[in-house]
Amino acid sequence: MAYKKVTISWILDAINSRQMYLPAIQRKYVWSDEQITRLMDSIMLDYPIGTFLFWRVKKRIVNQKEYSMYEFIKDFHERDAYKNPPAPQPFPADGSSDSIWAVLDGQQRLTSLYIALQGSISRKLPMKRWANNEAFPQKELYFNLRSQKESEDDDITYEFAFMAHDSVAESKPDKLWYRVKDILQYKSPTDVMTQIVNTRGWNTDSIVMTNILKLHEHLVTSELINYFEVEEDAIDSVLDIFVRVNSGGTVLSKSDLLFSTVVSHWDKARDKIDELLTRINRKGEGFRFSNDFIMRSSLYLINLPTTLKVETFRKDSVLEIRNSWPKIENAIAETVDLLCEFGFNAENLVSYVAAMPIVYYRFHGGPFDSDSKRELKKYIVVAQLKQVFGASNNSALQSIREKLKDNPGKPFSLSVLQGIHFSGDRTLCYTQEEIDALFDWEIGSYTFMVLSLLYPNLKYSQKGFHQDHMHPYAGFTTNRLKKVMLPDGSHLDEVKIYDWQHRRNTLANLQLLEGRENEQKNKTPLADWLQSPENAQNAKYLPLGISYDLGNFEEFMEKRQELMTEELKRILL
Repeated sequence: MAYKKVTISWILDAINSRQMYLPAIQRKYVWSDEQITRLMDSIMLDYPIGTFLFWRVKKRIVNQKEYSMYEFIKDFHERDAYKNPPAPQPFPADGSSDSIWAVLDGQQRLTSLYIALQGSISRKLPMKRWANNEAFPQKELYFNLRSQKESEDDDITYEFAFMAHDSVAESKPDKLWYRVKDILQYKSPTDVMTQIVNTRGWNTDSIVMTNILKLHEHLVTSELINYFEVEEDAIDSVLDIFVRVNSGGTVLSKSDLLFSTVVSHWDKARDKIDELLTRINRKGEGFRFSNDFIMRSSLYLINLPTTLKVETFRKDSVLEIRNSWPKIENAIAETVDLLCEFGFNAENLVSYVAAMPIVYYRFHGGPFDSDSKRELKKYIVVAQLKQVFGASNNSALQSIREKLKDNPGKPFSLSVLQGIHFSGDRTLCYTQEEIDALFDWEIGSYTFMVLSLLYPNLKYSQKGFHQDHMHPYAGFTTNRLKKVMLPDGSHLDEVKIYDWQHRRNTLANLQLLEGRENEQKNKTPLADWLQSPENAQNAKYLPLGISYDLGNFEEFMEKRQELMTEELKRILL
């Protein structure tokens, strides 16, 4: 393998000119916006961004052996364009090159750079309906040319953000946003100075001028991409290299690396944390708590910053954690017990960070009486539904902690936290529109959380409850729906069939059933299942006076949504 260096702009050109692709062995694109902006910050800071591994293979070999290749995503759309499009194959052999590059290691980083520097990103806005096109605003990457490190505690030095054009126009005057992809058209620093800096009057602002020249240098002229090139014809050899590269060792998290600092002041720390993790991850139906959670929770409980840095774990801090460990351990274990009681486990707990304020509340003497449990359940559900612990989770944790400090040892009330404004102007309050949007979500962790509010009296810690389709999932195959007769005697067209197949998985068609009951119900049509007096009596939010035949699905969904909405308004508004 030969070791080489190229510029980021060279990589972009290779992708644009269809010389670089992704082999089928790569996974789908999964990076978040925060990961992309952090990558850009690292690039500007001259931090290494890892070595890449490219497979150079002749086009005739790809064509002959029918190796599947995919193009890079340029304009990522969370609903409509989240999969890599297949490359147009077979590859023409009459181009400028007889070979292509396939990325073996570095797919996520290169895709992120390609989206950021050539395309756009469209992610769904919280509490907006999935079918609403306006829920997916198109955003491009911008760089705040006035950004600089304000203090040593800052996690980010250079501020990058994905923004819609309207947001840029409405941004604060102390920020100067520049669309990053525009810098690539300038071939030299002189061009940047004469065509941008001087013409826009930025030559009197040293920070702005330094930042835009550095941006150009790092994206256009500096050879920051270090890669090894593999030349093999046989896919078996390439697969062996791919597996070795991607699983050749255990990747350590930052919390793992910080253990050495902690252990230097508390020799039993690793054993104590490992014991606690083993215990809490075995509770209920199982969890996936990590070292990261335990260490950040420990810092959170003793009112220290939760950012995992070596300087945070000073000797006095570690000793305070050691001396408080029995109380920390109990607060965490009792919180996990409460999560089990609420019906959570590894499959439906979306944000482990959201549990940390409950640990804090318990650690500082908060009672787990029935009223507090009801409010705590509402908190853990709403905090996850509204995704208040996103990219700025340290800020969110600190804001909640400041509120909880004012009420030590008192019963918990969600209203105490509802005045907090989190990143993206999120709050822990709900509106009627946001409640309506819940009914467009498809079955998953979030629908379970909503159902847990609607079914508050189930003994979640004693029995496993499943999300059950009231009108069974199996009844919505295309062939079966074509035979369904509607109340007016007509049949479903293709558009309605597609709509019903989507809506069968949404909240108004879901209920919680004990696992064994759900297995017994299985494919039984709703009308037949309700023939049992016990089932009819126990079914919640069951609209009365209507037909429960599948042909009346529209009315059933409408009436049941009305009943569920009224209860959610009582709980959340």
